[in-house]
Amino acid sequence: MDLTVVNQGGSGNADSVRDYRKGNWSVQETMVLIEAKRMDEDRRMRRMGGEGSGERSKPAELRWKWVEDYCWKYGCLRSQNQCNDKWDNLMRDFKKVREYERTTAAGEKGGGEDESKRSYWIIDKNERKDNNLPSNMLPEIYEALVEAVERKAQRSTAVAGGGNVAVPIPPQSPLAPSPTSEYSHSAAKRRKSSVDEISAAIAKSGAMIAEAIRSCEKRGERQHRESVTLNERRLRIEESNAEMNRQGMNGLVDAINKLANSILALASRSSSSSPK
Repeated sequence: MDLTVVNQGGSGNADSVRDYRKGNWSVQETMVLIEAKRMDEDRRMRRMGGEGSGERSKPAELRWKWVEDYCWKYGCLRSQNQCNDKWDNLMRDFKKVREYERTTAAGEKGGGEDESKRSYWIIDKNERKDNNLPSNMLPEIYEALVEAVERKAQRSTAVAGGGNVAVPIPPQSPLAPSPTSEYSHSAAKRRKSSVDEISAAIAKSGAMIAEAIRSCEKRGERQHRESVTLNERRLRIEESNAEMNRQGMNGLVDAINKLANSILALASRSSSSSPK
C-alpha cells in the first residue's frame, strides 16, 4: 500500500501527521466515502434548518476535512482532496448511468428509438464504452449513491419548506407529481427492473454453466469408453500375437525333431548297408 505522509496542521504534533493511501479505491473505501458524504449532508441540513445560512458560509475545504476525518475513523485512509476528486468522479459516473437507465426505461415503456437499449447492468464492458458509460460501476455502489441523492433531495425539500427562510414553491398540477416523489418512484422502479434483469442474467449464466458441465461430463465419459475400448483391442492384439508366436515355436520344434529323426534313420541305414 502506497502511503504519503502529510502534516495537516504544521505544529509537529503526532496527531497532525497522517499517512494517506494512494492507488485505486477499494469497494469498502468507496462505501465509507458515500456514507461520509451522506452524514455530512445530514449534518449540514440540520444546521441550516436551525442556524439559517451560517453553514453555507463555511469554506468547502472545512466540509471536506470533516469528510476526511469521518473516513479515517472507519479505515478509509484518504485525504480531503482525494475524497473530493473521488466523489466528483462517482457523481459523474452515477449521473451517466442514471440517465442511461432513464432513457432505457422510457424506451421500453413508450416504444421509442431507445426501445432497443438494454439495461446498463446486463451489457458488457465494450457496449458500455460504446455508449460513453463507466465500465465498472458496481450495483451496490450505485444503490448507495441513489439513496444518498434521494436523501439529499428529501432533506433539501424539508429544509426549504420548514426552515427559517421561506422558499416559494411553484404550484403543481395534480397531474404533475413532485420531482422528488417522481424520482423516488422511478428510481425504485429502475432498481426493481435492474434487479430482475440481473437475476435473469444470473439464472441464464447458471443454466449455461450447468449445460457446459454436463457436456464436459458426457465428453469425459465418451473419452473414457473409447480409451477402455482401445485398451481391450490392444490386449486382444497382444494375446493374438503371443498365440501366433507360441504356435510358430511349436511348429519349429516339431520340424527340428522330424529332421533329427530323419538324420538318425539315414545314418542307421548307411551303417547297416556298409560291407563288413
